[in-house]
Amino acid sequence: MTELFLNNIYLTLLLPLWIFLIIMIGRFFSVYVNKFIIYLLTTTSSAFGTLLTFIGLLHLPADNIINTETPFLKIGDFVINYGLHIDKTSLIFAFLLFSISFLIQLFSISYMKNEKKTYKFYALLNLFNFTMASLFFSPNLFQTYFFWELSGVISYLLIGFEYFKKQKSNASKKVFIINRIGDTALIGAILLSSYFIYTYAPSKSLATLSFIDMNIISTLIYAYATEPIFEIIAILFIIGAIIKSAQFPFYTWLQDAMQAKLPISALLHSSTLIAIGVFLTLRLLPFYSLEPWLLKFITEIGLLTTIICSMSACAEEEPKKVLAYSTSAQLGLVFFAIGQLEIKTGLVLFLAHAFIKSLLFIVLPKENEKWNFINVIIFILGALSLSGVLFSGLIAKEMFTLQNNTFSTIIVSIISFLTAFYILKIILISTNKIGVEKKRPNTLELIASSGLLILNILFFIYLQKNISYKINEPFWVAIIALLITYFLYRKNMFYKIPLLYPLAKNGFYLDKIYTNIVAKIYDFIAKTSNLFEIKILNNYFLPINIAKISVKFISFIEEKFMNGFVKFIIKIFNKISLLNLKAQTGNIQRYNTYAFAIITIILTCLMLSYTAILIYIGG
Repeated sequence: MTELFLNNIYLTLLLPLWIFLIIMIGRFFSVYVNKFIIYLLTTTSSAFGTLLTFIGLLHLPADNIINTETPFLKIGDFVINYGLHIDKTSLIFAFLLFSISFLIQLFSISYMKNEKKTYKFYALLNLFNFTMASLFFSPNLFQTYFFWELSGVISYLLIGFEYFKKQKSNASKKVFIINRIGDTALIGAILLSSYFIYTYAPSKSLATLSFIDMNIISTLIYAYATEPIFEIIAILFIIGAIIKSAQFPFYTWLQDAMQAKLPISALLHSSTLIAIGVFLTLRLLPFYSLEPWLLKFITEIGLLTTIICSMSACAEEEPKKVLAYSTSAQLGLVFFAIGQLEIKTGLVLFLAHAFIKSLLFIVLPKENEKWNFINVIIFILGALSLSGVLFSGLIAKEMFTLQNNTFSTIIVSIISFLTAFYILKIILISTNKIGVEKKRPNTLELIASSGLLILNILFFIYLQKNISYKINEPFWVAIIALLITYFLYRKNMFYKIPLLYPLAKNGFYLDKIYTNIVAKIYDFIAKTSNLFEIKILNNYFLPINIAKISVKFISFIEEKFMNGFVKFIIKIFNKISLLNLKAQTGNIQRYNTYAFAIITIILTCLMLSYTAILIYIGG
């Protein structure tokens, strides 16, 4: 079974990519592609990825690492490789990706049925799965960064799917820009690390920053770089991770991302996209472990995030924003655990949160619709699990108390209290505000929500068999919070505490600081730079003459080479368009023939490529 898994692991990456190409190439050539075929191909791909990664989790030994790398780019004796790095960590994240994607794709078939350009939506979902799986199986930091950037671009396209709506378009741009800060920090850390390894390490091959050699790489950088440089590299890595996982002080982008459609919010911002920051932190633990204060810093960032975002969630009343704050808060607990090197506790909480939060998102009522009675029941079960009262959420919270650390127990108890308070509050307020109807939900939507609930329960059963725990303070504190919340609601006694409520309601004003103060500082720097260029640089003739020569040279290149190449491409596409026009006869049978021929050619080429890869690996 293990051999079967290893020989076909490439399919988890190639299948989503193939389906993306089939959908987009079919649309490019104006070939009719049946919606049912798109749904079938997309869900089959995710189901296959779920099955294959689950088999890997069952049969791959915990201490076994499979690492395959092939040269991709060579510059002198510096070689950047691409390949796969398969271990328990990558398989856990990949299984989470494909299992949740499969159920959300089922949900989307019903939810998006009246939307235009659904082919584009499903094409992006497939490309997103390919990108995320490729990132989780990346063998080195350079390949990780490539797919890190690509995931950011695709998330921007998915959040801004309804780009014609100004509010949603602006939200997607804001998310993209804030994440670019983390991307810049990450590439800076990668380049600095690679430079030190290339310059001082005995083997130039280590400069690729392979994860399998991360212990050696971390030690070498620590040895050869000065202490301030090592700390700068570490801080840059941490900034990249905490921005992607919506941690303090950069958690504001997650609230803007809630402008997206429900399936996109459930997929991107409850288990997959935000998982990248946690994943990178786990990969770089050998690096952080060399300096105890770095782990303490990660712990403090997580602690600050979980407290601030839990308080903000308590003050918020819009369900999607409450869940967004909750996501940052729960991931803050994950970073809190990782910083204390409680890796198992952090991973269990992360997995439990992923199943729960995806469930909570997809059972929310649609715009201008009432709550569905069955969805309310499922939401309450998920809410109780998130609070640490039921299923996997219960064990995840109780694991913090097994550390015999009084401080951790106090923190988790406080967060359990706040979680129970805000999650029950939004149920009570939201159901009262928009009402509940006894209407059977769509079959596919019910299958998706039930599937996520079942995953939560199965994970709970697995944890029960493998982890010894007992009911401690977090459980009882959550129960007390639920009773207090219900009492306050019945008595209409939800008070807005002076000073604290405005702070929490406005996300501690971080978003306003970014949009008002930081934006004005940037504007001032831009105007100052422009003034410096006009008043000072323009008074020196040498730079101007050099610039003129450069402009003339560039103009010559553009006119003689670039424009000629563009005209050549235009002629080719004009001929293709003429052929395409002739092919559009209105005959459906002929269209089906074209589609069959194109898809057959694509699949044949891809299967030949896949066979070549297998021969190469086997040879």
